Amino acid sequence: METNGLADFLAKAAEQTEALDKFVEAQRSVSAAVRSRDWPRLEVSIKLAGAYATMVSAAEFGREEAWDKFLARLGLPADSSVFRVSLAISMEYRSMLTDAYRTLRLAAMRARIENEALSEFVGSSASTLNEAIEALYPERKGRIYGRTGRTRKDPAGAMILDAAF
Repeated sequence: METNGLADFLAKAAEQTEALDKFVEAQRSVSAAVRSRDWPRLEVSIKLAGAYATMVSAAEFGREEAWDKFLARLGLPADSSVFRVSLAISMEYRSMLTDAYRTLRLAAMRARIENEALSEFVGSSASTLNEAIEALYPERKGRIYGRTGRTRKDPAGAMILDAAF
């Protein structure tokens, strides 16, 4: 039984789980800042969430590398599932492997749910704001005015503004 490979994988999985948990907390802070319209806090929260996202990415790379090495030491194919690996290791280590995998999956699900909740809230808020502006100023929505003050057709491509004027 290859316990060193398992221990390395478990450590990397725990590291990634911790990074995901920190990311989720940062996402919740972003959500709270958006809901309370605390823009300075939002900026700090977004930077923190970005840093934790980088940590998650690095931890994911390390975990995948440890998993690949563990599979190679066991002589299993690279596409082996956790279930297949658990059958290839001693009974005493199976629960450690499956528990680590389950914990990691739950952390990833929490991160995804928090992301989706924030996206829905921001999307619905933006939609509501756009509808309010459309109702208040229907004549101005999407209009581009020329030098004479008359409306111009919206060009199909990107619009470039000269900041120097």
